[in-house]
Order: sequence, then structure tokens, then C-alpha cells
Amino acid sequence: MRPLLQIENLRVYYPIAQPLFAPRQFLHAVDGISLSIYEGETLGLVGESGCGKTTLGRALLGLVPITSGKIFFAGEELTTYSSRARCGRRSDIQMVFQDTYGSLDPLMTAEQILAEPLNIHHLCKTREERSAKIKHLLISVGLDPSLSKRYPHEFSGGQRQRLGIARALSLKPRLLVCDEPVSALDVSIQAQILNLLIDIRRKENISSLFISHDLSVIEHISHRIAVMYLGQIIELGPCKSVCHMPLHPYTQTLLEAVPSINKTKLPDKFFLSGEIPSPLHPPAGCRFHPRCPFATEQCRLEEPTLREFASGHFAKCHLAKPHPHKPIPDLNNESAPYLSA
Repeated sequence: MRPLLQIENLRVYYPIAQPLFAPRQFLHAVDGISLSIYEGETLGLVGESGCGKTTLGRALLGLVPITSGKIFFAGEELTTYSSRARCGRRSDIQMVFQDTYGSLDPLMTAEQILAEPLNIHHLCKTREERSAKIKHLLISVGLDPSLSKRYPHEFSGGQRQRLGIARALSLKPRLLVCDEPVSALDVSIQAQILNLLIDIRRKENISSLFISHDLSVIEHISHRIAVMYLGQIIELGPCKSVCHMPLHPYTQTLLEAVPSINKTKLPDKFFLSGEIPSPLHPPAGCRFHPRCPFATEQCRLEEPTLREFASGHFAKCHLAKPHPHKPIPDLNNESAPYLSA
């Protein structure tokens, strides 16, 4: 299968304001990431706050300028497009934002919010056709069409997120970038939004990049998981494999932090200590070595490569190896299950 989206060695550096004549400094938000997303697949991107997840998602839509690297969508290199040519691809890649209020115009009704992308892309020829489309969008995300005259502040947080999803779906995208769409919602509402996204994926065969800091959420909705740390992917693999056989020490600590009353603890459990190194001056060698209790001299001096340890399961660690107490699981991940609200 050819990937729908392919990222090659992508870098996004932010320049830092410095005094006159001082050497320029850059914040390494995304630093050499290569990823692929296939048709109908949900790739979960997980990591601590500040690791570059949102920057990566915004770079895919052209919302932040990239420093170097290539982005291919359906075989076409987007990084060579002009701003006007890129606008033609806007309908294929849409984003669901984390801030359910700030991402919606407070002076527009729900109907106007959904009508705007339809008007910009000339998708409806008549007013009646546009009204029918808006009604269908509201119903498809579980909102009553009678609410179309309300403003964003008159909706609850979950309803605003549904409205944001409806706006993203209005252009029939092939790829959704979901930037922590449930992090600000109550747990019961989170389950409803996640089930809605699973339904949309199954019915429309839409691919998605699902960004979150919560591995329990990522596990339920993703086919594959990419673990990000200090601007780099340090582990990548099928959902079952990453969650049941984590190879990188950082992934193991993330899994240990997920609350559970019947979880089987990993042997040699440890907790992270110290602060995350500054992305202005990333450490040499393995970027995780200042916080890793297993770090060796090789980890401090030599940067590891992303190596494959099992079918489709990669880790960026000199010391990584499958856990001897657990067999390699079946890597053919079935569709994500529904969550109970």
C-alpha cells in the first residue's frame, strides 16, 4: 500500500529573539521526523506537553513554516507548492483543534460557521442545497439541527467540539488532524467524542493523525502509535505491540503512569526524574539519556537510530529489546472498540 501521507525528515525550528549581534538561537520543535499514514488508518501521536506534537500537526496543514524536509500527500509533494496552490489541497486535510471555544468565531452562529467553508470552496450551488448540507452535517455529529442558530458560547464544551468536527467534515477531507480534541472535556463526554470519531472513520474511511498526551485515549482509537520526545519519534509500532510490549524506557514510564486497578506492572519499574532538557539546546546522543536510569556512555555520545525489533515495531534506543516475560503480540490490530460513556 502507498501511504496517503508521507513525512520525510521534517524539521520545524523557531527563531528566538536575541540581543543585537548575539548568535542566533533556534528552538527545535520538530527535529527530523519521518512518518507515514495510510488510507483509513488512525496514527496516534503521544508525548509530554512541549514535545512538538501540535507543531507537527500544524506543519502538515501549512499553519507553521517548515525549516526543512518533505511532506507528500497522495503522491504529491506539498512542500513545493505555492501558497495559492496549497489552498487547493486545504479541503483534503482538515484539523480539529483542542480549544473548542477559541477555534470557533464567537460572532457567527453554528449555521454560519458550517456555511463558511462551503462558500469558500463553492461546494453548494443554491441556498437550499447549502441548508440541506448543514443539516446533514449537524445530524452526522449528533447535534440537533434546531441548534443551528445558536452561537458558540451557547453550546457546551462537547457540543462545541462536535461543531468543530462537523466543520472539518464539511469539505469531505481524506485526512483529519485531531489536536487533543478531548483533553478539555469530561470523561463521559470524551467517550462520546471518541466514539464519534471512530464512527466517522468507519463510515467515511478517513485517515487521521490523533494527537494526545493520554496513552489510554490513544490506545482505544489508534491502529498505530508514535511516541514523541523532544521533537523526535522514539518509538513507533502497532497499537497492541507498543502498549503491551513497550521497547523504549520512556514509553514504559508513560504506560506505567496510566491509572488502572488491574494492570500488570512491568518488571524493574522506575519513575522519571529531573526536568525535560531544553529544546533550545537538545542533549547530545540519545535525547532521553539525562532522565534514563539505564543510560550508558554510548547513550550519552552516540545518537541511536530508529531500529525495527518486531514486525512494524521500531524504537530509537541503544538498549531496547523485547520484554522476555511477554511474547510478541499479534500485530494485526483490529478496529478500535467503542468506549462506554
